[in-house]
Amino acid sequence: MRFTVKTALAASALLLLAACGSTQEAARPCPVAVMVQDAGKLVKFRGEGRDLTDVVYEAAIEDLKYGCEYDGDEAIEMVVTVSFVAGQGPANITDSADFTYFLAVATADRQILAREDFPVSIPFEGNLTRVRLTETLEPRIPLLQGESGPSFRVFVGLALTEAELQYNRSRQ
Repeated sequence: MRFTVKTALAASALLLLAACGSTQEAARPCPVAVMVQDAGKLVKFRGEGRDLTDVVYEAAIEDLKYGCEYDGDEAIEMVVTVSFVAGQGPANITDSADFTYFLAVATADRQILAREDFPVSIPFEGNLTRVRLTETLEPRIPLLQGESGPSFRVFVGLALTEAELQYNRSRQ
């Protein structure tokens, strides 16, 4: 019995030593994903009025989370989760908030490499006037020799008209 216990302890010690000496690769850094500050909120008005009674809906990016894995040295495969919140305004006759958001991949010095727009329709069902929605995107970023996560930035924002952008900037 003693021999078996000693053998088991020795085997366990060898396994622990082997684990300490493993060549497991350290986690490689992801590109930073951020919300474009001026494009994080949208107030959609009916017509030219800017009164509270002219609000069709308000939509905002509520949260942004991301992670990534490397496909060898060929690409970075990201998972970006974007959470929205939308509130129905008194001028809303469609019972929905319909807008578009974007995801753009840029170099570290902010040169846009790719951008894609995604339409969203958030229904206000029943008597709901405030709704949350989460979407998941999976961009793949091809890598050139020497590039890694810090070589890129990922920007997420609501696609705004010039007037909507100016409205956001005037409210800061």
